[in-house]
Amino acid sequence: MVTVIGTTFPANWQYGPEEIEIFQSTEIQINQHFPDQRNLLINTTWFGPQFDNSEWAKVQRLIANKETFDNLFLLSVIDPLYLSDKDTAYLECNLQTTATYRIGMFEHSKYEWNFHSVVGAKYCPDLTAQEVKLTWPEYTFLLYQRKPRRHRVELTHLLIERGHDTNGIITLGSNKNSSYDWSEGLGSKLMTIEDLPSNYKHNGRHDDFGGVPNDLVTLGRLDIWQRHFLNVVSETQFNNWDPTFITEKTWKPIIGLRPFVIHGQRNVYSWLQNNGFRTFNHYWSHIPCNTGDDQHGNVIDVIDFLCKKSKDELVCMYADMLPVLEYNRSRFFEFAQEQKYKMDHLFTNHRSQY
Repeated sequence: MVTVIGTTFPANWQYGPEEIEIFQSTEIQINQHFPDQRNLLINTTWFGPQFDNSEWAKVQRLIANKETFDNLFLLSVIDPLYLSDKDTAYLECNLQTTATYRIGMFEHSKYEWNFHSVVGAKYCPDLTAQEVKLTWPEYTFLLYQRKPRRHRVELTHLLIERGHDTNGIITLGSNKNSSYDWSEGLGSKLMTIEDLPSNYKHNGRHDDFGGVPNDLVTLGRLDIWQRHFLNVVSETQFNNWDPTFITEKTWKPIIGLRPFVIHGQRNVYSWLQNNGFRTFNHYWSHIPCNTGDDQHGNVIDVIDFLCKKSKDELVCMYADMLPVLEYNRSRFFEFAQEQKYKMDHLFTNHRSQY
């Protein structure tokens, strides 16, 4: 039988129903494949001693009661893992587990799958390739940002200092009405476009953060999308030493036929390549996007490089990229199907199916 610990996104939140379904499905699969063993399943959303909820305390009670388990299953569905290696080792030692299974958003795990590709394929609007192609590069780049995380605020300040706010579109939420200082003390102001949160309803609801709509599954306004060349992906995770974490932010330019540069972990490039996608850094090979440590500088250097080109040159570059852009888009929907299969067949030899 399975002992279950962990919370999920509320059912009325976007992605809440999906997380709950995956949590329940994982429990069922563990019961089916490990019926005679003692199993502990932990959903790692907001799980760890640093969170002010009851989930960590539940594990402490198991330890206090000297309960032990054969298998520990750590399930990371939506968010990055907040449990440190030290805390994981503490659980394994005190619960006397003999095997740990890392399921979901765990790079290099046998049980890795990508949640955000599955929901992206499920909920993204059914747009044709013709509808998302570049029509004219009025904007050299597009940088959509919502929560004002420190790395986003830093890059935004640098882009404004270089005058690049006139060469592209930048959005950034403010810390207004938030109990958490995402910018870690850095000053920032709201930067947004004429785009209402009500345009992005999901299950009849919509929300925003600091004035920027919470748009998880669309490409935003098509009139803007069709007129930008480079998509700057402002990922959630920034530090290269943290586990690689891929969200909908990376998938949007792939769905929407755009070259991209990652403002975040450089390992995202190799992760994408290892999963059958192609990247575009060879077009600006003098900039060490996938090897250098200056993620801010690399993004700015790419934008500098592209801003020196004429609009006609960008159109020609896009035409040269188009076969790879179309390949990536096709690969995305194939990849999303593979991830869904993995979710539903955790402990079978799923890799032979594709």
